[in-house]
Amino acid sequence: MQLPERQTLRNGAVGAVVGVLLGFVPIVLLVAPLIGGGVAGYLERAGPRRGAVTGAIAGAIMAALSTVITGTILFLRFGSLPFDGLGVPLGGLLVGAVLSLFATVAQVAVAAIGGGLAGLLEADRHKVTDTGAAESIDDLGGGRRLAPIGLSLLAGLVVFLAVGIALTVVLEPVIWLSILVGLPAGFVAGTAVAVLLHHMLTRPPGDRVGWRTVGIGAVVVVLVFGLVLAGLSVLGEQRIGESTTSTYEYRVGISADGTLEDATFYVPVPVEGNSSRLGEEFVRTVEYSRYTPPVRGYDGDPAPVNFTYAVVSTAEGPMLSITADRIAVETVYYRNVEQGDTGYYERISPEEYDPGNPEMGVQNDGSFEFTVTLGANETIDTATPIGDEPLFPTRYNRTEVDCFGRSTETNHCYEYDGRVYADYDTDDDTVVSVSAEVSGRNEWFAGGWRGNEYREWSRVQFAGPQSGWQVTDGELEVGRGVYRD
Repeated sequence: MQLPERQTLRNGAVGAVVGVLLGFVPIVLLVAPLIGGGVAGYLERAGPRRGAVTGAIAGAIMAALSTVITGTILFLRFGSLPFDGLGVPLGGLLVGAVLSLFATVAQVAVAAIGGGLAGLLEADRHKVTDTGAAESIDDLGGGRRLAPIGLSLLAGLVVFLAVGIALTVVLEPVIWLSILVGLPAGFVAGTAVAVLLHHMLTRPPGDRVGWRTVGIGAVVVVLVFGLVLAGLSVLGEQRIGESTTSTYEYRVGISADGTLEDATFYVPVPVEGNSSRLGEEFVRTVEYSRYTPPVRGYDGDPAPVNFTYAVVSTAEGPMLSITADRIAVETVYYRNVEQGDTGYYERISPEEYDPGNPEMGVQNDGSFEFTVTLGANETIDTATPIGDEPLFPTRYNRTEVDCFGRSTETNHCYEYDGRVYADYDTDDDTVVSVSAEVSGRNEWFAGGWRGNEYREWSRVQFAGPQSGWQVTDGELEVGRGVYRD
């Protein structure tokens, strides 16, 4: 086996340095191996074969330099190299090794392509005529010189856009940020087409082209590329189908800054037809979560509240009943204590509390949240859920309004007046907030998690003892997100 000549190694090293430096330039870094290999192959000035060998050498050196530079940066930043020590599982080492090997092979292959194309481009500058005399392509007239260049660049641009866009779209369900694969692949394909077409258009007059061979080769390339795209498309659709989930969520919130006695709340419950699957699931399985102030000196495990739940019929339609004999709420006063670079909240007595001191504050443990979820066997109609999906039944004075942010064809928003019933005893200055929310969402993986949803809220706030129905602020948003059809 013949070893590479010293000049070949030197040219490969020059190309590698160029590629590594371009690796620090945004966007350009995606095609740095192609350019670095191209520089090496062009400097070799020995045709496409030697150019490809020199480009491959440049790619190997680039991979080695990149590994050294990355390791040095990690060592300087963290004081250790990747996988340093025995704490990394063997599986992690294996995955890292496979990914590193794949990246190295890809980098060497792309650099070799760049070297071969650059070698061909350099050879085309000095074509040999039938008489054996060297004819520089630069000796051609301006029109004869610019026409092949313009046509080659145009063809290369078309191929770059076609391949780049096609791969980006097809790979989107499989690879996150598929554009980082589509753009480099499109650039390599476009560059290859431009250089090869330029080679054909600037051939010597006596150099015949086997158009049949060229045509067969082009058809084979198109068919192979089409089969690859079709296979990736099927794989992507399969990935989307396997990852698609549809879920309903029903959430109720009750917040009070004082103790409530003999409390009863009727909050909107989502219904579909004459039933409420979410309401029934709420009654069977719900467990509340409670906010506890992060204050030292406060008991972070308050006594549980004995809530009872039921779906009831009322004058305002089906409602979820939440009752409790007593909802004890503790008010916690605190001050901020600095301790080095960190700090913490320390409990103080009500007498020590100064509302005008920004280092002091007050919180309470009277915020409760109740949440249930249900999976759907079919795709949820999030664009037109009214009449078909679980929603709150009571809406007065519903008006369509502009949605927050950019509106789409499917995205619509509404405001309306709802109803909540509240009955409890408390101090006159106690503030109570009640909210209910229902949503339906479809999600799938396509280069990242995507989905669409509808969401409905109903909320109200009042002070002091209550006994009766209250008007709530209701909002409904449908058709938000991305739709595949």
